[in-house]
Amino acid sequence: MNTDEVDAVNEWRREGSELVWRRYYGPWEVSARADTDAPFTGPSELKIRLAIGGDDIDGLMSDALETDGIPASLLRQIPFAQIKAQFRAALEPQQNQVMGEPWPVPERCRTELDYALLVAELARMRATDTTAPQGELAARLRIGKATLSERVKRAKELGLWDGKRLTDKATAILNDWMNRARKEQ
Repeated sequence: MNTDEVDAVNEWRREGSELVWRRYYGPWEVSARADTDAPFTGPSELKIRLAIGGDDIDGLMSDALETDGIPASLLRQIPFAQIKAQFRAALEPQQNQVMGEPWPVPERCRTELDYALLVAELARMRATDTTAPQGELAARLRIGKATLSERVKRAKELGLWDGKRLTDKATAILNDWMNRARKEQ
């Protein structure tokens, strides 16, 4: 299978307690699932199946017959590290938030909640493949990069950020905040 033939259409969606990633490569459908209630943060299932149907059934069937089953080149194209990183980020406390929706980071950080929101947004931006998350977040907040770096450092000191991901303490603070917000609605 040639990469020029790849029809890569990403689809993220929630199915019950699972997050599902799906991409089509010619006649092949690749999906990965992660259960938000699992004791680990990563996909628990990777599935490849022949997905033929629709108007171009003859062309897709021809492509499938040409490869004589799942081609090795398809396996090399699956961005598993990216899928895993995005699942990890999505399974953080934002599992209860719409995927991709920014966290409401305050202009000034005074409380542990403020710092937790800051690092949650930083984690979300990293998971969405933002090229320079700290720089973009600093620009969005209209503060200097050095100021943002100091805030991230303070979040580490408070035990909310380990340098790569939110800590259990930050997750608990954010979950409590989201639960209170739901009750107020």
